[in-house]
Amino acid sequence: KRIVAKIEELLPLVDRYAAAYEKLEQFNAKFPEDMKKSILQYAIQGKLVEQRAEEGTGEELYQQIQAEKQRLIQEKKIKKEKPLAEISEDEIPFDIPENWKWCRLSSLTYNWGQKTPDKTFCYIDVGSINNISHTLNIENTVVEAKDASSRAKKIVQKGDVIFATIRPYLKNICIIDRDFPYEPIVSTAFAVMHCPKGLLNKYLYYYLLSPTFMRFANASDKSKGVAYPAIGEKDFFNGLIALPPLAEQKRIVAKIEELLPLVDRYA
Repeated sequence: KRIVAKIEELLPLVDRYAAAYEKLEQFNAKFPEDMKKSILQYAIQGKLVEQRAEEGTGEELYQQIQAEKQRLIQEKKIKKEKPLAEISEDEIPFDIPENWKWCRLSSLTYNWGQKTPDKTFCYIDVGSINNISHTLNIENTVVEAKDASSRAKKIVQKGDVIFATIRPYLKNICIIDRDFPYEPIVSTAFAVMHCPKGLLNKYLYYYLLSPTFMRFANASDKSKGVAYPAIGEKDFFNGLIALPPLAEQKRIVAKIEELLPLVDRYA
C-alpha cells in the first residue's frame, strides 16, 4: 500500500517535469531566431543605440539624398520617378525618435534599369542566395547570352541590396558584396536597390530583414499568387523605412554586428 501511494505521489511530478522540460527545449530551439528578430526590431525603432543631437536629423539627410537623386536624373544616369503618395498615419507601424524620418523605399534608393544580355554574364537568381546567412553563393553561374533566361534582365552593381519579391518569407536577401568575372545580371524575381551616399546599404539590408518589414512584404493584401506568393514591385517600393542620421546608421549597424555573433554562439 505504501509503495503504491509513493508511486502515485511521484508520477505526477515526473509528468510535470517532462512538460516543463519540453517547454524549455522549445524555448531553447526558438531562442536564437527570436533574439535576432528582437535585436533587429529594436535597431529599426531607434532603441538599440542612443540618439545624438550633433549628428543631425533624418529630414536633413533625406533632403541631401533627394538632391543627389535629382542630380543623377539630370545627368540621365537614372530615370525620373513618379510623385510619391504622402505617408498616412495608418501606414506608420511604430513610433521613431524625433530626429528620424519615415520615408518610402523608392525615395531613398534607385536602380540601374534592365537589359537583355548580349554577352557572357554572371546570372544571379533566387537559387544564388543562401537564405540562412543571407549571402551570395561562392560559385558564380556563368551564362552565355544565347542561353539567357527570360528573367535575366536586371542590372546590378557591387554594393546593391537585392530582395526576392517572390515568396518573400524565404528571406532571399543579400548585398552584392564582390566583383564578378563577367557582368552580373539578376533575375526579375528581385527588387534591386542602390543606396545613395546618405543611406548605408547594411542599414537597409538589416531593415529589410526586420520583423516589421517582413510582415509588410508578406501581408495578404500585398501578396499575389498561391503557390508562389509575391509582392509587386510597386507595393514593395511603397514600403516604409525609418531613416536615422548617417552617423547613427553606422552605430546601429556596428551594434547589430556586435550582438548577432553572440546569439549565434548561443545556438
